[in-house]
Amino acid sequence: MALFGNKTSRSDKLNGVVNASKTLLANIRFMSVDDPVKSIVITSAVPNEGKTFVAANLASAIATSGRTVLVVECDMRRRSMASVLGAHAQYGLYAVVAGEVPLTQAAVATDTPNLYFLDAEPHIPNPSDLLNSHRFTRLVEIAEKTFDYVVFDTPPVGTFVDAAVLGTKADAVFMVVREGFTKKAEVVAAVDQLSKSGCNLAGVVMNYCERTHSEYYYEYYYSKDSKKDVSAPLLEGEAAATIVSAEEAAKPALPKRPERPVRHAEAEDEAAEPSEAESHVRHVSAANLPKIDE
Repeated sequence: MALFGNKTSRSDKLNGVVNASKTLLANIRFMSVDDPVKSIVITSAVPNEGKTFVAANLASAIATSGRTVLVVECDMRRRSMASVLGAHAQYGLYAVVAGEVPLTQAAVATDTPNLYFLDAEPHIPNPSDLLNSHRFTRLVEIAEKTFDYVVFDTPPVGTFVDAAVLGTKADAVFMVVREGFTKKAEVVAAVDQLSKSGCNLAGVVMNYCERTHSEYYYEYYYSKDSKKDVSAPLLEGEAAATIVSAEEAAKPALPKRPERPVRHAEAEDEAAEPSEAESHVRHVSAANLPKIDE
């Protein structure tokens, strides 16, 4: 699967990102009809491959398709998703796992309808241990019940083990590879680490790709003079490819995986009303959401 290339106008870049993200989402949906993928880990082999950008735009594609999605910041040493989504909250991941606040009070809505964000507090000690805890497993289970999809942005595999750890709790792991940037040995080592962890490495997302031959056929087929079926997904390999500027990458491109046993827990109260300083933050409804406990 290829996402994002270059040598295009700003409009073409944004359209390419949107089309490629929708194609990625379509392929995720086609992976398993009987046992659909709900929780997705996005990682890369090395830094600077664009994994956060891919995660944000995949979440945007999910949200604009009419499904709810929660993006969770799990790159705790180099947090950047908040600025990408333009969403900030009073509480974060550690507070939820520790049981200080419910998920619905910590998760905040973004400017994109159906897209919610759970940030991580700065300077969380031992992120890998946190991700490997029973409480975090419980968080994943609750998030999967509450939202249609959950997308986890994690550190590069070649730098930390976080993605391999979290991958065993999620339905699928996708690794972003930047074309012409990542060395083959780095990709092979990352794939080997993910495979040995026992997680479901579902695929690779190519990033910073040149525009492909088939993409021009797509543009011709969906030209202004033709009837456009906006709901039809692209075939694999037809995804648009664009490199975007830092400013464009600051926001998602928008039009404005075995089953785990489910444990029952007590329903929790509605999230408390925010203070005046927090009144601009919109929270997910907390109705019937179980608490996170051991």
